[in-house]
Amino acid sequence: MKRAVLLVSFGASHDDSRRLTLDALAEDFKAEFPEAVIAQAYTSVFIRKALAKRGIHIDSLTEALERLAEEGMEEVLVQPTYMTPGEEYEQKVLAVVPSYKDRFKRLTVGEPAFAREEDYAKNLLAICQSIFLPRGTDLVLLGHGSPHRHNPVYERLQQEIDAQGLPIHVGVLESTDTPDFDVVLKRLQKREAKEVLLAPLLLTAGMHVERDLAGEDETSWKSRLTQAGFAVSTIVQGLGESPYFRAIYIDKARRLLG
Repeated sequence: MKRAVLLVSFGASHDDSRRLTLDALAEDFKAEFPEAVIAQAYTSVFIRKALAKRGIHIDSLTEALERLAEEGMEEVLVQPTYMTPGEEYEQKVLAVVPSYKDRFKRLTVGEPAFAREEDYAKNLLAICQSIFLPRGTDLVLLGHGSPHRHNPVYERLQQEIDAQGLPIHVGVLESTDTPDFDVVLKRLQKREAKEVLLAPLLLTAGMHVERDLAGEDETSWKSRLTQAGFAVSTIVQGLGESPYFRAIYIDKARRLLG
């Protein structure tokens, strides 16, 4: 049976980040599933258009599914690379894939990184393996968040972190979502933290990381925490640069592919 794995991502316009995260993940999948065709698709129209202007074509989800059907694939796993089962996953993957059921003998949709209860402890370990935290430093992990609907994954991850007694705090970059800056600031002040390491809770690094996390503008998390009296350092690499974190998606796919 001709099998394919379609890695579906929001996308990455920065060449280095794309190569070191999404393309690296595709290479991991090729090594793990050598009998399968590994393809990629981006759900962000903005990113696909930006790449197209530079002569780089990345399929949309529908384009990729059409292509795989034309190539005679019989079994397709659509494996999202999202961190959480949020709006992007629900509206741009789950809402699209069912219309292609008749084009394949088997069409399955995988899970984002944080989807099951057991994912929290497992993924937290992968994060800790991926980020070196100096002694005496508190880590602030910043996810994307949503401007339209709150995602409870961030609170559940914080619960797991606190249960393990780790000096880690979870926030989101979207100002309308929570845990917001004030929530994280209060946690840091309660711990009487002095040094803070900011890192993205994101697979890829792009505009949000450069501007909202590590930017020099007064509205960035780095500037605001510095203004609050902390010694702040930053990491601007996405978690997708870590093989420990990329392995999460391999495990998700292996569960469905057998």
